[in-house]
Amino acid sequence: MIKPKIKRSHLFLGLKAAFSIALVAFIMNSVGIDRALGHIMNASPAWLLLAAVLVVVQVFICAYRWNAVLKIYGEPLEYSQVFRFFYIGSFFNQALPSSVGGDAIRSYRAYKAGMGLGPAVGSVFLDRIGTVLALVVMVAAILPFAVDGMSGNVEILKLSVMALLAVAVGGTIFLMFLDRVPEKLNHFRIVSSLAIFAGDVRKTFLSPSTAAPLMFWAMLGHINLSIMVWVISIGINVEISLIDCLALFPLILLIQTLPISIAGWGVREGAMVEVFALVGVPAGGALAVSLLFGLIAAIMSLPGGWLWISSREHNIEEAEELVEELADAAVYEKAQNKD
Repeated sequence: MIKPKIKRSHLFLGLKAAFSIALVAFIMNSVGIDRALGHIMNASPAWLLLAAVLVVVQVFICAYRWNAVLKIYGEPLEYSQVFRFFYIGSFFNQALPSSVGGDAIRSYRAYKAGMGLGPAVGSVFLDRIGTVLALVVMVAAILPFAVDGMSGNVEILKLSVMALLAVAVGGTIFLMFLDRVPEKLNHFRIVSSLAIFAGDVRKTFLSPSTAAPLMFWAMLGHINLSIMVWVISIGINVEISLIDCLALFPLILLIQTLPISIAGWGVREGAMVEVFALVGVPAGGALAVSLLFGLIAAIMSLPGGWLWISSREHNIEEAEELVEELADAAVYEKAQNKD
């Protein structure tokens, strides 16, 4: 009997799911789930509804952010398409654990909509770089205004943020010139894979006319999510100021970007408890805010699933094959040159 072959992507997905479940269970046990449930059971429906609306607002903002990158390639889609594709991607990120993530689905749908393969993939890659870079810049800019009320070793936190800013900016500059490294370094797969994006990164971030819209929409998105956390905290009677949310939640988002869990579950809860403890937020309250943030985001992503199912192009296997093919740098470079 021939055993079915387990794809590496599926195995990695399973490991991330197991890690998320184990981490959430550990945090609930450590903090005390009763404390978190006490806040959740007394939640105000009106404030939670407002938080849900902000999730939809986030999709609008992120669609504008991605559209700003698409214009760099000279192949912009209709905004309605960009919104729809991003919402579908959000569904795959939040509510449907899959070996094909939301970013890959966006690329797939853009390609199927008639965009060249190179721009379809490259625009999502640049969108992700801009999002993370804006996140680090925002944390570094706002944190100094919120440190007065913090407990613990704030200096270490400030130095850590400055180090992250240096790494983010330095990493982006490094990507810009990765196609000009010595030839022998191209033997490393990660170098050859990223070098093909170097020209696109230069085109995006060395021109204010292209970098400014991307960074604006990215920062606006981070501000919107921070406001969402603040709204949830009001709705469940957890005392967190808006300035603390603006200063600290982007840092939590940055930690959440680590690709070690499903939709940030577990990582976000642990970071929320530890980071908000700096401003005196009880662990049970911070955990409740994080759980509701994740649940509301997942529920509000469900319309993206309907958009995926109701569309003509909803073949997950085909999308997965395309992603695996593009993992080969030579294949992507050929597609980019063809475009």
